[in-house]
Amino acid sequence: MLKIDHPQVYIYSYQLSSESKTDVDSVWTWANSLWQYFSPDKSLVFSPANLSYPLTKPNKFTHSNQIDGSLKFCCIDDSEGILARIGSPETEENKDLEVAGALTQFNVNNLLVADSPENWLGQTILITYKSETYQQPSDNDFRKVADECLKHLFPKVSVRPPFYRATELFDSPMFEYSYPKSQVQVFVYLVDDDIEGKLGKIIQPLFELFYHRHKITKAFIDSRRNYHLLKERYLEIEQTIENLEAKITEVSRIELPTEVDLVKSVDIDESLKYLKIKLKELLRESLNYERALECLEDFNNTINIHVYNYQEKLLQIGDKSELIPDELTAFNFFVDRTCRYFQEQIKGDLGYFKHGTDLIKIAVELVGGIVDIEQAECDRSLERKIEILGAGLGAGGIVVSAVSAYVETPIVFRIPQTGDRIHPAIASLLWSVLAVVIVAGVVGLINGTSKINGRLRLFGRKSVAQLSDSPSQPVNNTLQQAEEVSNHEPGG
Repeated sequence: MLKIDHPQVYIYSYQLSSESKTDVDSVWTWANSLWQYFSPDKSLVFSPANLSYPLTKPNKFTHSNQIDGSLKFCCIDDSEGILARIGSPETEENKDLEVAGALTQFNVNNLLVADSPENWLGQTILITYKSETYQQPSDNDFRKVADECLKHLFPKVSVRPPFYRATELFDSPMFEYSYPKSQVQVFVYLVDDDIEGKLGKIIQPLFELFYHRHKITKAFIDSRRNYHLLKERYLEIEQTIENLEAKITEVSRIELPTEVDLVKSVDIDESLKYLKIKLKELLRESLNYERALECLEDFNNTINIHVYNYQEKLLQIGDKSELIPDELTAFNFFVDRTCRYFQEQIKGDLGYFKHGTDLIKIAVELVGGIVDIEQAECDRSLERKIEILGAGLGAGGIVVSAVSAYVETPIVFRIPQTGDRIHPAIASLLWSVLAVVIVAGVVGLINGTSKINGRLRLFGRKSVAQLSDSPSQPVNNTLQQAEEVSNHEPGG
């Protein structure tokens, strides 16, 4: 039967100040529930008014001869922290305690951990114990004790974190139960009177060290949610571009002349309206995408800042404990290995999604160019119609002016008789209409022929624009269409 002396449980709990104001899942609701259960003084209620920096003096309680404890509070940056201790008083009757009996009563109704840890920055739980057989047991015995402590402190398997690694602090074995992205971290640590004194000297930097650890972990967890959001928006933008590609293909399609009609064309006005609407949608999606990308960059900056702060606290702990950095492997491992993984992961995500920004810029410029080109084509078409009509009317006016001088007989309206000739005025009008039709037809034929010849020359081109580093094949196709459309401009 495994036995321990004077077990203590230290719970370091942190939450953003902006999220601790609500009763649900608040650190203050948690602290008051803990106090109401263990303390005989039920009237005391804790709130943010209890905060200060550094940690406040302890609010102590005595639950029984086997359980006492305290609560301390601290304001750190934009967050609120609570350090709770629940343990066995150092009396003779609290030696050689069975692990099951001692630790189970510390966590009745699972009071020690948050109901919804995802709404907190996180919790670090440090379980310490002493042992009369401190010098003799092997590492396997220490691990068995640690496993038993965790098993009985967290009887619910869903709450219990997995074993992560074994390490040492102050030359004493320490076991960590967690995983890199966990918001609940548990240490089981064998101590003696000397180690307890050393821990007492670093209580404030150790409290802040765990705070920075949870800020880093929470930022990375949030970055994963942001990653999935960015991925969804990236796919939405790709889908919008694919839809635009199909429409651009329709707008810029080149048809060879047939015997019935020379050129078949789509409804340009309708296509332009569609492209303008999609351009606005793409700009809106681009804005949302940029904001999500900025959030990912903010998470990366948060991690970098708190990695630096974490390292500073390690130096303070080393100075106060007279330890060199290599002797703090229990805490160095997180910043050397886990944080580096976090940083490299986000760096890779930023590199990938910044290609999406280039994709959006290309698409926006492309659609804007298509709209401008097609608008210019419409304006050019209107100019051609005005040119044809103007030429015809001008020619008709000249004919009327030339013939009108010979019109001397007034028009008399009567029933035509056999042998009557056309009145000169009517003849002048007919000549004018004929001139309008002939001249307009000739001008229209000249313009139409040059336009068809231009299209046929364009149709023979074989060069295709490609985007070599584009993450999406539809963009390459779209650029190809853009080249074809841009060459439709007058003089191209």
